[in-house]
Amino acid sequence: MNKFILLFSQSYTNKLKAKSFLITTLIMLAGIACFFMWPTISSWFSSDDKPMTIAVSDQTNAQAETYFHSSKQMKFTPTTRSVHQEEQRIVKGKTDALLVLSLDQKGALQAELKTKNPLQLTDQQMLEEQTRAANQLFTIQQLNLSAEQAQKIMNQKIELHQKVLTKHAEKGKTSGQKSTATFVSYAVAFVIYLFVLSYLSIISSEIAAEKDSRIMEIIISSTSPVIHLLSHVFGTLALAMTQFIVLIGGALLMARGFQAGKYWDMVSTLFSELTLGYTVFAILFFFLACLLYTLVGAVLGSLVNKVQDVGQAVMPVTMLLMVGFFIAISGMSNPDTLLIKIFSYVPFTASMIMPMRIGATDMALWQAFVSLVLLVLTIIGLFMFSLRFYRGSVLTYSNGSIIKKIKQAILLSK
Repeated sequence: MNKFILLFSQSYTNKLKAKSFLITTLIMLAGIACFFMWPTISSWFSSDDKPMTIAVSDQTNAQAETYFHSSKQMKFTPTTRSVHQEEQRIVKGKTDALLVLSLDQKGALQAELKTKNPLQLTDQQMLEEQTRAANQLFTIQQLNLSAEQAQKIMNQKIELHQKVLTKHAEKGKTSGQKSTATFVSYAVAFVIYLFVLSYLSIISSEIAAEKDSRIMEIIISSTSPVIHLLSHVFGTLALAMTQFIVLIGGALLMARGFQAGKYWDMVSTLFSELTLGYTVFAILFFFLACLLYTLVGAVLGSLVNKVQDVGQAVMPVTMLLMVGFFIAISGMSNPDTLLIKIFSYVPFTASMIMPMRIGATDMALWQAFVSLVLLVLTIIGLFMFSLRFYRGSVLTYSNGSIIKKIKQAILLSK
């Protein structure tokens, strides 16, 4: 136990004090700060705070220009000038655009925008939304309704409440809860992908470096390969949890301090939509994913003789991570597909996909327990295999393919 604590402490503190770890953590914290301060930062680079002036030429004789409402970004002004005169004003820079409203042969509203230069994407999307809403109001008014009645129809909202008749079925979630869980699950999948990919490379490179420098032979001569493996795995896992806690703590402090606590209220509202069960499962899947891939990284690092070969060794695992991440992204549009259901039970991808199913679908919780148990059993099986396999792989310096080295390590571990 003393040797384990010594090796664990050395592995953890050396990586914790490393400049690469400190710089990476600071860069991530700076990125989180930029996210919270983005409205302020974007205002620094804003070249023009004036609203876009749009002249509206209404040729419908139905007061269609009244459906366009000015905002901080756009200012609509009715005009009695001819289209040609307004075009000349646009060329001279006296106005930004001209919106011509007319009727087609069937009496439907038509809109044509004239500008000196193409619109930016945000302005174009905003104007299209205004035009779409104006067209709806205009169509409603053709039914001889007043503007107030038309606006009342447009503002009507209804919430669909679910009532499940089956006695033992799970209570259905609202669409808002599912949407929130989908967004959070995407963030969970991204964090798992980022952390696992980073620390998979860290532990593989560390063990490969010890083999490359022949320090491994000295370490193994004074302690068992099992203790050496466990110290590296738990040291790397502790480092990952430390960085995760620092980043989450920093993000919460920034959310509370920036913009007069506006982001803190947003975060509170976001997590109020999540159930306790979802939060617990998400944390468990995140931790177990880090443990699973840290074990895999340690085994792969023990197979290569040089640090330069680590990238080739971990490539299959990296590809597996990418598959799980992209499947999780595809589940944002529809988390009930068969592909999502299948890979939510695969231990190497379940951590990124099952949290999305838990929060964004009405699945029974026993399915999440099954996936979690499969993941735990996989970790236990891999752990037992690693303890035996590591004895033969850490001192194997033969050249050849990874498959050949695996066969040789298995023979030596018997």
